[in-house]
Amino acid sequence: MLLRANKYFAADRGSSEPLDVVEWLRRVLIRSSGLPAVLCAAFVAVANPAGATSEFGNYLAGRHAQALKDAENASAFMMRVLEENPEDQKLLRRAFLLTLAAGQVEPAVALAQRIEKAGGKMTTAALLLGIEAVRAGDFTAARDCFEALPRSGLTAYAAPLAIAWTQVGLGDTDAALKALEPLDKKSGFAAMRDLHAGLINDVAGRPEAAEQSFRAVAPTLHKAPVRVVRAAGSLLERTGRATEAKKLYADFLADNPGNLAIEAAQNRLNAAQAAAPLVQNANSGIAESLFNIASALPRDRSGEIAMIYAYLALRLRPDFDLARLLLGDLFDNQRRYTDANAVYAQVKKVSPYNWSARLRIADNLTDLKQVDDAVEMLRAMAEERPERTDALIKLGGILRGKERYREAVDAYDAAGDRLNTNGNAPSWLFYYNRGIALERSKLWDRAEKDFLKALELEPEQPYVLNYLGYSWVEKGINVERARKMIERAVEQRQNDGYIVDSLGWVLYRLGDYAGSVKHLERAIRLRPSDPVINDHLGDAYWRVGRKLEARFQWRRALGLDPSDDLISTIEDKLVKGLGAMKLKESGG
Repeated sequence: MLLRANKYFAADRGSSEPLDVVEWLRRVLIRSSGLPAVLCAAFVAVANPAGATSEFGNYLAGRHAQALKDAENASAFMMRVLEENPEDQKLLRRAFLLTLAAGQVEPAVALAQRIEKAGGKMTTAALLLGIEAVRAGDFTAARDCFEALPRSGLTAYAAPLAIAWTQVGLGDTDAALKALEPLDKKSGFAAMRDLHAGLINDVAGRPEAAEQSFRAVAPTLHKAPVRVVRAAGSLLERTGRATEAKKLYADFLADNPGNLAIEAAQNRLNAAQAAAPLVQNANSGIAESLFNIASALPRDRSGEIAMIYAYLALRLRPDFDLARLLLGDLFDNQRRYTDANAVYAQVKKVSPYNWSARLRIADNLTDLKQVDDAVEMLRAMAEERPERTDALIKLGGILRGKERYREAVDAYDAAGDRLNTNGNAPSWLFYYNRGIALERSKLWDRAEKDFLKALELEPEQPYVLNYLGYSWVEKGINVERARKMIERAVEQRQNDGYIVDSLGWVLYRLGDYAGSVKHLERAIRLRPSDPVINDHLGDAYWRVGRKLEARFQWRRALGLDPSDDLISTIEDKLVKGLGAMKLKESGG
């Protein structure tokens, strides 16, 4: 039962005082079990009749909090156990990782020092101590820490980068570049090596070598990752080649319209403001390394270590807003939306990443059921930046998701006007999303035009093929053409229950009831809890004479939270069954 508590536990985070384990358990029980608070309190009292928090209880609570991705309370509980068992090295290491994962770097440093003093060999602890030496300006000690790191796992990449930048701190550029050589053998890390070779040469005042390294990342410079483009553009500006920098930014934005970082660089250049290097010293170079590695890690499998690396990057460079965005994104991935928004809110208004942070805050407010706040924020952002469309498109998506379709249409229309004014043609996705809002607003003529425009831009797009085909089937028009479109969609998305349902339903409307049953039964296996698919299967069963099963499916659909219109339709069918099949076919 406790394992169901994850989505409820977020409300208990953020307190300045760690929860008592018994109180924490009581709250989790209330949220996860659905039992009245008094029964949950009674349960906890029986489990802990003396009312005393045991060492074992703290340990279990810490492990459970860790499973819930609540590093703050996991750390607090584990630290209590450590106080009772100060010589337990395994416990010390666990407490260290939990504390660092909670972003509590100062306490983690003290724990890392205890691990080192006890003679323990722990990679992350040694990495943290090396970073602390960098912060203190002791690059010799830092280099010793980093050189002692094992060359396996993440530190196979982190160690060479960190050593290279400590050599920069020691003033030895050639040794720094040599330290990067192990990355030559690491698959997929050539671009990171070239980026950091360029940054090191830039810091050392070797602009030609720096440019050569930046250009090695991609066949043409504007096709390189955004961090490389920023670094190279800044270098071009600072070496009297502003015209080349302007072209680089323009070419990159042509392929990546709306990129906020490059737009900010372009605007600064146009305003004749001086450019700053992407990395200015050894500290920010190591921070860049940690961020690069954390960004490359898969969120689902390595979220905790990515979070640790992001915290370490911010430890070295507190103004590193891109690392802050990464940290917020990692919280988002864990559905810790309140925590994520607290991180995003730290991105200052003057930062080029502030706009992205606010867009993410709006998304999270929606997930936190604060939709009106998200809508208000996005409308204000749309007024603030009349040249941009992303706030309006996100607003349309949120309103559409909350079934406020007419408002969504207005937001999409405003975005479309801006796109046309700016000379940027809307994408197929824009037409598809607006088409859905229009169709749901019962503005079918406009919706159909948008869906057809989306298919003109992306002829085999399965979701557009499915939505337009299904809509035609529901209206009894162009049914044969709709069948062919949906068949093409199913070929591309064979395990999408909604698309398989569409094929079953078009066969039903064409009178192929046996074929309809076959596809609708498969759709049910893929999406067993969808009321519309269950209703469709009930209709198909009825047509092939399986009337008991039809009534079973209809009743099942009623228990799956269908729309009010569908409830009325199903209740009528349960009383009267189905009449003669009527099909209006036109177009084709």
